[in-house]
Amino acid sequence: MADGVCGTKPLVFRLHEGAPELVRQVLLERGWEEFEGQQQDEGDWNLYWRASAFRSSDYENIMPWQRLNHHPKTVGITRKDWLARNLRRMRGTFGSVLYNFSPTAFHLPNDYVRFLEEFSKHRLANGGKGAYWICKPVDLSRGRGIFIFEDIKDLAYDCPVIVQRYISNPLLISGYKFDLRIYVCVKSFSPLTIYIYQEGLVRFATEKFNLGTLNNLYSHLTNTSINKFGPFYSTDKEHIGQGSKWTLSKFRCFLRNMGINELVFWQKINNIITLTILTIAPSAPSSPNCVELFGFDILIDENLKPWLLEVNYSPALSLDCSADVTVKKRTPQRPY
Repeated sequence: MADGVCGTKPLVFRLHEGAPELVRQVLLERGWEEFEGQQQDEGDWNLYWRASAFRSSDYENIMPWQRLNHHPKTVGITRKDWLARNLRRMRGTFGSVLYNFSPTAFHLPNDYVRFLEEFSKHRLANGGKGAYWICKPVDLSRGRGIFIFEDIKDLAYDCPVIVQRYISNPLLISGYKFDLRIYVCVKSFSPLTIYIYQEGLVRFATEKFNLGTLNNLYSHLTNTSINKFGPFYSTDKEHIGQGSKWTLSKFRCFLRNMGINELVFWQKINNIITLTILTIAPSAPSSPNCVELFGFDILIDENLKPWLLEVNYSPALSLDCSADVTVKKRTPQRPY
């Protein structure tokens, strides 16, 4: 494959079953060729892309001209319980002034006693009225298994979960809750090299925010995988439009119209991303032949404070609407 690296042959990509079709489309448009297992040697490729984790042997046997789309051992930020644990550790080491961007979280059942103490503390401090909490299975994605509760009698789970303070004062646009999906490419952990894409997605709930209906996921969750089945997904919502997504470019226009200092706002988000990745950077194995795309989900509260909700492994690259086409077709291109 040395000739391919020098440019005398097209570069070759290999897709594992379940890899996004968009990756194939983008790479073919750029002149790459797809690996054909029956017609080529096993190692005759330059980029191997898969949605799931690689085996240890894949990292051990990689050749100088090859790249994998996952770094080893990034579960420390992409699995909800590991992320909560690592952020808590960094908060204990460097202080809550620096690591103050993630809601208080507990891993249940392990942290149940600590959670009960925190739950009771909030209830006492607020005259018997508790805080709102959100419960998420630690290893599920796309909003599966999530519910919100205020009364502890409504907390029920049959698998390991993260219980996190629910941000009950989100910034709303025309009454709708939203979050930001920021795409981040880590080219290297040593030296730490991070690319934050300037374009991304704003994901809306499809029913207006209402703390009186905690069981209405269309009001409280922004996951497209849930909202596309909602009764108002296709309706033309005030200032939002049809569907449930904007591009970050459109959101920047919203910020300017609101008179918000964009430089300070985006610097806060950049800091969150960098500080989160730093929780695993010192222990990440050296992997110069790897590059990885993450999806950071950021919620903005009514005081314009950004909160990290989670970090997504293999963020979805499906094209469900025009905003997806604008954003995601560019995303796989530059790091490779």
